[in-house]
Amino acid sequence: MTRDKMMQELGLTGEKIVINMLSAAGYRIKTSINKFDSEKDLIVEDKTVEVKTQVPFVMKNSFTFKPNQLRKCRSVDVLYFVSVPPPRNKDKWSGWIFEADPKSFVTKNYTTKDGRKMILINRDQPSLRPVKKISDEEINELMKYTVSEY
Repeated sequence: MTRDKMMQELGLTGEKIVINMLSAAGYRIKTSINKFDSEKDLIVEDKTVEVKTQVPFVMKNSFTFKPNQLRKCRSVDVLYFVSVPPPRNKDKWSGWIFEADPKSFVTKNYTTKDGRKMILINRDQPSLRPVKKISDEEINELMKYTVSEY
């Protein structure tokens, strides 16, 4: 499987984990039929939802995404991050789902050593809160698709 395909599968798996969490809580959920929807991933009780699934940038205690994703992350009603455990390192928030307030989370611009521009969202801020620890079965499924070498 290619790196791009693995990243796509990781994202879809994270969305399913969030869908299962929300549906177990009794919410009505609709998924976007367009896998490249530029506005949202889900509609939950008439609210737009975006789900980001990733191994966090542990050394910066942050979730990250590309700058072109900032508008989408800010424009939804609810933003979730699914924190994939780093394959080689310990992280206290491994395997947690975070809920972020899209209107108030604080960002920082960052450029990687190889020149990629990223948006960082520090995990220790009032606009982010851990909402659920995911199961070992769900973590194992996520780990099948991680491309992180950290």
